[in-house]
Amino acid sequence: MMSRILVGCGGGVSSTAARFSRPLAQFQQHFITTTPPLRVDAADDNDAGTDGEKLKVAQRWMKWNQRKTWRYEPNEELIARVGQGSSPLDAFRDTVPKEKRDAEPVGRSWSAKELRRKSYDDLHKLWLVLYKEKNMLMTEANLARRHGYQMIQPERKRKVRKSMGAIKHVLGERKRVKLADFRAYKEELAKLDKLLADKMVDEMQTIQQSEMEESMDDEAEKLATNDKI
Repeated sequence: MMSRILVGCGGGVSSTAARFSRPLAQFQQHFITTTPPLRVDAADDNDAGTDGEKLKVAQRWMKWNQRKTWRYEPNEELIARVGQGSSPLDAFRDTVPKEKRDAEPVGRSWSAKELRRKSYDDLHKLWLVLYKEKNMLMTEANLARRHGYQMIQPERKRKVRKSMGAIKHVLGERKRVKLADFRAYKEELAKLDKLLADKMVDEMQTIQQSEMEESMDDEAEKLATNDKI
């Protein structure tokens, strides 16, 4: 098409047409010889040519698909660093060697003695943090088992479980103390009610006795007055 345009422009542009004729031919030849790879299906066996041509087309398709999508070869560097297999979390890992990572301390678990000084709000927040950490570690352990390599620092799961157990132990202690205090309060209240009831009975008996004495005195005075009359 471009050659037609250049030729149709007249004799004034003949040098330009001659200068672009060779690159244009190369451009056309490129699209003639380099066709995109096509998948060979079972229905196209009659149109694909000989078996050698089918094999070449299939090889071209496999190479193109492998280059454009993903690589089928295992990551040898990753296998040498962390063990057999690979993980979808490789993009989020650092480049620290496994030996150095195993040697670095990752902290210790919380003890019940330390947690007894924490408030209920602090224990609740710490429980949520440990719960999230446990879920992350379990996910990492499942991925490691699925891809066939050893999990890095598996003792972290034990430390998280131990910390969560210490929190439950401290909360259980506080609950038992609270229940014991409530039972003691109910017992003291029952004793106080009994004392108040006994005191009220004594007071009622005293009042009734005083009223009876007053009535008897009034009767005695009336009898004495009648005798004088």
